[in-house]
Order: sequence, then structure tokens, then C-alpha cells
Amino acid sequence: MPTTTFTRMLAPAILCTTLLGAGPAQAESEYPTRPITLVVPLPAGSDTDTIARLMADGLGRSLKQPVVVENRVGAGGQIAMKYVATAKPDGYTLAAPFQAALTLVPHIRKTPPYDPRTDFTPIGRFGSLGIALVVPEDSPFKSFDQLIAKARAEPGKLTFASFGVGSGGHLAGEMLNAAAGLSIVHVPYKGTSEARVGLLRKEVDMAILGDGLAALLVHDGKARALAVPQAARSPLFPDAPTFREAGIPLATQGWVGLAGPAGLPADVVQKLEAALKEAASTPGLSERLGKIGLQLAPTDAAGFSRIIQDDYALWGKAVDIAGIEKN
Repeated sequence: MPTTTFTRMLAPAILCTTLLGAGPAQAESEYPTRPITLVVPLPAGSDTDTIARLMADGLGRSLKQPVVVENRVGAGGQIAMKYVATAKPDGYTLAAPFQAALTLVPHIRKTPPYDPRTDFTPIGRFGSLGIALVVPEDSPFKSFDQLIAKARAEPGKLTFASFGVGSGGHLAGEMLNAAAGLSIVHVPYKGTSEARVGLLRKEVDMAILGDGLAALLVHDGKARALAVPQAARSPLFPDAPTFREAGIPLATQGWVGLAGPAGLPADVVQKLEAALKEAASTPGLSERLGKIGLQLAPTDAAGFSRIIQDDYALWGKAVDIAGIEKN
């Protein structure tokens, strides 16, 4: 067969093979080409879920694809985060992790279900959630200084509620004990609602609760916020000092971010990072979140990675201080 004839016969096959081979690369460069699932570790209506849904809306507009929220609840966030850690790293299964689920849970399990430093691709922090130390409205403690003075004068007498052993509230309380040399006794409840009831029934002297719930109690005249462990005062409780202002060297801040399985392609991370930044700039979003005790606090992927590393180390120390038995 003449060479020219053979080349003419072969050309269509070469072209077809080339196009087929280019398919995956082309699809990758066009990411996303179909809906994205955003896995949330807490139930609908929670602070984390509220932030995640607003984040999903913004991401969807930026990426021009639906971002569907899927709540996978249970085991302190382990179920959701393990699901995402083992998902295909193609950018179509992402997580909206909250601080404790990603950086605390591994410290309180004998066999950690995942390692936040290696099993995920950080994309960015989106919002922050504060916590507050609150007392019943008719509590004899009118200020944080009064409460601290009483706790020092009578070690082991005062009690604080949290929404469970190993919860962020529990560890914040134990870190307060360690930082200030106190012995306030922890009283764990089975959830946020139960801790709220325990506080209002005066079964405990104080509670460490998320800003959203604390703000509702304060707004309804049922509780007073005495202090916050964040680095800066909360706009919800402008009169409540930070722990540091009271001379206690402690500052911690909860958050919700965006992450994917380890090994996400760099170009996918860049697109998601840009989309997250655009979502955070949505007009009116900051004010909307502020009304429910949440704040926009966007970072890039590198910044979020540092936050995860730092908080993982922080909670490891807190678990040791609290003497929590791993399960």
C-alpha cells in the first residue's frame, strides 16, 4: 500500500484517538461540569449548617453549578469527615468542616478516623463562630472578675455546663481552669438544648455555649454573657471582656471552612479558592451572619492550612489538660 494512501487511512484514527485522549484533560480544565456535593457534619439549622448553606449558595453562583448541601450527622462530625476523606479527589465531594470535627475529634479517639493534616485538602476558612461564658440573668455574678474571684476563693465549688465531654465548650472550660489556676467543675450534658435547660434551671453556675444560643438567651433576658475566649470582643456582647482582658492568657475561635479529600488537583483548588473568596464578598452577607453570632473570616488555602495545624496542636494540649479518656 502506498505511504500516502496509508497515511490518509490512518489520519482519522489518529485524530479520534487524540480527541478521546484529550477528553479528561479538557473536562478537568472546565471544572465543574456537574453539581457539587457539600457535606455538612451537623444537622440542618445548626450554626455550622447555616454558614455552610450560605457558602454553598455563593459557591454555586461563582462556579455556575449547583452546590448541594448534604447533612451527614453523627459521632461528633466523624461520619461526615471520614466520608469526604475517602471520596474521589475530583472536586465534586467537599466538606464544610467545623473546628472540633476536624481538629479535636482525632485527639479523643483511640483509633483516629482521619488525620486533618494529611487526609484533606484545605481550600479556605469561610466563617468564624464564637463561644461565650454565660450565667443566669439573676446570678450573683455581675462580672467575670467577680466570678473568677469566687472560683479562686472556693476551689471546686462552682460548676460549668457544656454540651458534652470533649466538646469545644468543655475543653474551653478546662483550658480556663488551667490558664487561671481554677477548679471549676465540669457538668456535661447530652447536647446544646440540655445544657441550656441546665443553666436556666440553675443546675450549674455557668455555661460555655456557642454565640448563637448565648445571644438568644441574652436577648430574651434569661442570661448574661460575662466573658468570651476569643481574641477580640464579640459584637453580640460588647460589654463582655475577653479572657485575655481579664488577665487569663487564653484565646480560641471556632470556624467553618471548605475542604476536600487529599490530592485535589491544584487547578481545582485554585478555582474553589477563588469561588470561596467571591462567595464571601456577597453584598449583605456579613450583616446577615452577624445577626446570628457568626462572622465572615475568609482565608486562602495556605491560611486555612495553618489554622488547621495550629488548632490541631491547641486541642491536643487541651485534651491532655482535661484528662479526657480516649474512646
